[in-house]
Amino acid sequence: MNVKETNDRAAILVIDDEDSVRKSLAILLRSKDYDVTEASSVSEGIQKLGTGSIDLVITDLRLDGDSGLDVIEHIRRECPSTESILLTAYGSIESAVSAIQAGAFDYITRPFSNREILHKVEKALERRRMHNELMALRQQVAMSYGFDNIVGISKPMIQLKETARRISPTDITILLTGASGTGKELFARAIHHHSERRSSGFIAIDCGAIPENLLESELFGFTKGAFTSAHKDKRGLLEEADGGTIFLDEVSNMPTSIQAKLLRFLQDSVIRPVGSSVSKRVDVRIVAATNRDLGEMVAEGEFREDLYYRLNVIPLYLPRLVERAEDIEILTDYFIRKICAVMDRATMSISRSAVDRLLHHTWPGNVRELENTLKRGIALSSDDQLDMDDIIFVTGDRNATAESPPEPHKTLCLKGNLMDSSQRSIIVKALDDNNWNYTRTAVELGIGRTTLWRKIKKYDLSREPVAE
Repeated sequence: MNVKETNDRAAILVIDDEDSVRKSLAILLRSKDYDVTEASSVSEGIQKLGTGSIDLVITDLRLDGDSGLDVIEHIRRECPSTESILLTAYGSIESAVSAIQAGAFDYITRPFSNREILHKVEKALERRRMHNELMALRQQVAMSYGFDNIVGISKPMIQLKETARRISPTDITILLTGASGTGKELFARAIHHHSERRSSGFIAIDCGAIPENLLESELFGFTKGAFTSAHKDKRGLLEEADGGTIFLDEVSNMPTSIQAKLLRFLQDSVIRPVGSSVSKRVDVRIVAATNRDLGEMVAEGEFREDLYYRLNVIPLYLPRLVERAEDIEILTDYFIRKICAVMDRATMSISRSAVDRLLHHTWPGNVRELENTLKRGIALSSDDQLDMDDIIFVTGDRNATAESPPEPHKTLCLKGNLMDSSQRSIIVKALDDNNWNYTRTAVELGIGRTTLWRKIKKYDLSREPVAE
């Protein structure tokens, strides 16, 4: 890619075989503090483009038997970040249109005014600046979605990341499977940003969140008048993702009628908007995801078998958090730093007892549940350390058992489970039973020593003197 490194002055190459025109343009542009290079032929211009420091090319259409369109074609292929403007005689509209189609920013017909050419030069350079900023932003996004930024050091995650990294540059269809909260969309984005399609769009769609009567038009688009509320043509998401990747999340929820249309698209890469008789070819990579067993759904007649095999070319299984328990501590550290930064507070530490509590949970909500658990604890804590009683599990799975059933008084001491008076009496009893040994009492109550001390201060507890 042609990217200028360190020069505040825009570099412009002027190509014209008429010395007077070329030199006049160069003088005009230098008067505006542009860095101007001159060339009198197509071959000389292409040679100077090879230096990799040209922001804008202004080329005449007719160059001593050659065509300036050859220069514009070369720029499109070899120097896509360089803008170009074509100079053409009045009436050569066909050539001007060809130049625009080849990627030129604009054209100027002779005779032209200094004001006109300076205006178009400024606009072309502005578009180049915007293009470079977009490329830099995409690079930054790609780095943030890189596989190295997916936290995990367990063997299943290392193997998964390595496999995903290898298949990312291909256009092969991928099916991500795994429970909710395991990071399927995160992997889909990483695959896209490590592919040759990363400069184009990534579009995610939840197949279960859109009603059946709207899903077809969302995917394939529609034409004006196709239905009552279709007041104008609308491109579908498959067309919006042309050149890029579309992520079909929870594809198991896709209605059977739409499954047939998706299958046809996977076979021939052609879409037909709702209400249209005209088909369009689009180039899109499909990455699908599901938290259900599509094989079982096929056996039960709930999912098309032919579509299943089309989607399941490369299956990637994302392990549940309990299957990669080695990652819990490193994920905890990552989320604490991330959450504290978002909440604009100093990074908190976490006690060993709190970590142990996290390690013994079954995590029915997987990584998403871990993040939310830490977010809840950090938001409610007023200390600089997360302790055991800051870890509160809230899941929608009534069959999920967090840990072995705790002792009654341990459960009662969890934040929010009892009124203060009840907690006070439980803590006093535990202190008395352990002869006011803070360490043993904290262990018995299932909380950290710091948390115990905080509660002693809160309830203004003190040891009763022993009667003589």
